[in-house]
Amino acid sequence: MTHADHDHPNSDVLVIGGGIIGLSVAWRLGREGLSVTLLERGALGREASWSAAGVLAAGNWQRTDPLVRFQRESLRMYSDWCAAIAEAGGLDPEYRRCGTLELLLNEQQFRMALAEADAAEALPPVGGGPVLRLLTLAEAREIEPRLADHILGAKLCMFNAQVRNPRLLKALAAAAGRAGVRIVEGCPVTGLLRRADRVTGAQTPVGRFAAGHTVLCAGAWSACLDEELGRLMPVYPVRGQIAVLRTAPGPRICIVKHRKWYAVPRPDGLVLIGSTEEHDAGFQTSTTAQGVGELLARTRALLPAIGRAEFVAAWAGLRPGTPDRKPYIGPVPGHDGLIAATGHFRTGLGLAPLTAEVVADLILRGRTDRDISLFRPGRT
Repeated sequence: MTHADHDHPNSDVLVIGGGIIGLSVAWRLGREGLSVTLLERGALGREASWSAAGVLAAGNWQRTDPLVRFQRESLRMYSDWCAAIAEAGGLDPEYRRCGTLELLLNEQQFRMALAEADAAEALPPVGGGPVLRLLTLAEAREIEPRLADHILGAKLCMFNAQVRNPRLLKALAAAAGRAGVRIVEGCPVTGLLRRADRVTGAQTPVGRFAAGHTVLCAGAWSACLDEELGRLMPVYPVRGQIAVLRTAPGPRICIVKHRKWYAVPRPDGLVLIGSTEEHDAGFQTSTTAQGVGELLARTRALLPAIGRAEFVAAWAGLRPGTPDRKPYIGPVPGHDGLIAATGHFRTGLGLAPLTAEVVADLILRGRTDRDISLFRPGRT
């Protein structure tokens, strides 16, 4: 018998993919007493989840669509979720509700910010103050003194937060292991096992893994398992490059952002600068002079003093993009026993707690009370 022909013990649930979504699902189900096996093609959490900057943001407060509602519900879970992971995994993920300063550079942006602040007025306060406040440049500099002179003002949103994602992933992996999850790294899935229209597990180079339910959390690689999945869930890689600078540690760690650019200060003085959004880079994880150069140029324009900081490193990750930029969450049509939890694009870290809850509902109860129709696999 070859390695590929070997049958491994059956599990209640097989999770394909060991990033933030796969680990969250596996840990959630392991805590329910189910037997769970997680297969990861490389090392746990070392793709998009590891490469991210750890920004947890709620989106524009004028938006009320199902995706942003899902996102905000998930972020409301985050503090307690991280505390539970820290207790179970023995490592603090360094979740901090630090807020974001979104920079306003002209009068049009300021007028749009006024409308958003009006929309946020009725929301419950956060930390004793409003969810969203408009600040003058002088007021914003009380939070981030390094702001450039040409900035008109800023939106301060105290709902938003950051997490140290590598620490979160390490803690989550430890928590999952202690919950009885069997984790197999360096184990790419080469195909799905089927019995008629039902998915019964996965084929790998080291044998077959059978399960009552299979959960697909393979990120940018999710559509590569077979042609039919690629048609139902066209997930593709979107490269994002990040640079890291070293500054003196300071008392403030508020995230600073403008459009897709952001600077994320860590308590130890590191500042993560991100991020490019490259839809045509394929599966290339190399950094480029152009990509990193653009990030640093934007940083010098908005935070001039940081331009003198020590350059530490740069890296790139592959976010799982979808044509409509919404994740696939739910049962996969024509594939009984297969549940998708993939394609989260830039929101995987933020959506992990609630995605895991929804998948647990579908497996344990056969349904969920959350409206996930917008995320249905096979949608057109």
